[in-house]
Amino acid sequence: MKETVNIEVMEDSCYVCEDYAKLNSTNPPKIAIISCEGACVRGEVSRLAANLIAHKLSPENTVRICLGAAFTKNAGQRNLVRNAKKVIVIEGCFIYCASRMMKGVIEDLNPIVIDTDGIYGVNTPFGINEVPDSQLKEYAEMVAEKIVKEFID
Repeated sequence: MKETVNIEVMEDSCYVCEDYAKLNSTNPPKIAIISCEGACVRGEVSRLAANLIAHKLSPENTVRICLGAAFTKNAGQRNLVRNAKKVIVIEGCFIYCASRMMKGVIEDLNPIVIDTDGIYGVNTPFGINEVPDSQLKEYAEMVAEKIVKEFID
């Protein structure tokens, strides 16, 4: 079963996003890193892990994707996903929002989907204010290091 979503077409593009996409449209292509970006602890861990991978642990091999831009606009960010060497989607929970969203706009997408809470194995609350920043960072580092070791190095 599928659900149809009508998204208003935006003629303008964010030049910062498009410049980043052009800069990272490399040959050979990089590995696209997408995060669920959810508002809860699990989404925050996913977001932090994605940023760690793309900006600190393996920036030469990966490119961080803006989920909002890739999902809502057929432009640079979506092209980074389309042309990626491989796509890794870091999901905060079993709902798999990011990978389902991207499969909705790139039908033949076959990403590696990582469920973060299965890695750090803690039943977390919803609110990021309920978990110390140091703990969020620790969970994100566990997730990022595992992904780099298993899927990037």
